[in-house]
Amino acid sequence: MRAELRHADLEELLGVYALDAVDGEERLAVEQHLPTCARCRAEVEEHREVAALLAHTGAPAPEGLWDRIIEALDDDHGDFSLPPVLPFPTMAPPQPVSTRHRWRTRANAVLLAAAAAVIVVLGVQVEQQDDRLDDMSNLLALDALEQAYQTAESRPGSDVVQLTSFDGQIDAQAVITHDGTGYLRASSLPRLPEGRTYQLWGDAGDQRVSLGSLGRSPEVASFGVSDQFEGLAITEEAEPGVIVSQQPVLAYGPLPQ
Repeated sequence: MRAELRHADLEELLGVYALDAVDGEERLAVEQHLPTCARCRAEVEEHREVAALLAHTGAPAPEGLWDRIIEALDDDHGDFSLPPVLPFPTMAPPQPVSTRHRWRTRANAVLLAAAAAVIVVLGVQVEQQDDRLDDMSNLLALDALEQAYQTAESRPGSDVVQLTSFDGQIDAQAVITHDGTGYLRASSLPRLPEGRTYQLWGDAGDQRVSLGSLGRSPEVASFGVSDQFEGLAITEEAEPGVIVSQQPVLAYGPLPQ
C-alpha cells in the first residue's frame, strides 16, 4: 500500500466517498479514518443528504443544504483555468496531476451536478404546486358561476334561453335576469382541439356582437345582454376569439321579446 494519506488528503476524498465514487486504497483509507474523526463523519453525512434528496424528490430540502453546498464548493475550488496556449512547434512538458487535485475536481463536479439536479427537482415541485393552485382557483370560480346560474334561474323575472343547433346535436342553456346579466351553461358542447375556442354572440339582426370567448371546453360563463339583441349564437373560432366572425352558427337561441 502507498504512503499513508494525511488528514487534509482524506478530507478531499469525503465528497466522492459519500457518493460511492471512490474505491481502492483511497476508499479503505477513508473507511479507516471515519471512526476516529467526528468532523469527517459529519461531513460525509451532509454530502449524503444531497443524494438522499435526489432519491426522494417529494421531500423538502434539508435545512441549511444550500449553505453547505456553497461552503463545500467555495472552500477549495482547485484550478479550473485552461493552460496557456504555446506557439507551435513548442510542446508544453506534461505536468503531474496530484491525486488530491483529481479527487477535489471530481468531487466538485459531482456536487455541482447534484446541486443542479436538486434545483430542477424543487423547481418542478413549485411548478406542480402552482398548477394545483390554478386548478383549485378555477374550480372555485366555476363553482361560484354555477351558484350564480342557479340563483338567476330561480329569480323571478329571469328568462331561460335554449340554444340548439339546426340538427339538434348541440344544446346549451342561458339564463338572463331582468337587469341584463346572463349566465350560459354549455358543458354539453364537445371539447375543441388546441388553438380553437367557442365564442358567444349577441344577434342584433344585421350584425353579431361578441359577448366573450368560452374556451375549448366551456362549463358556465357570464355575459351581459342589450335590448337590441334578438338572440344568442355560438360559433367556433381560432383562439383567443375574433371581433367579427365569418364562421357558421353552431347553436342559436331567440331572446324573449
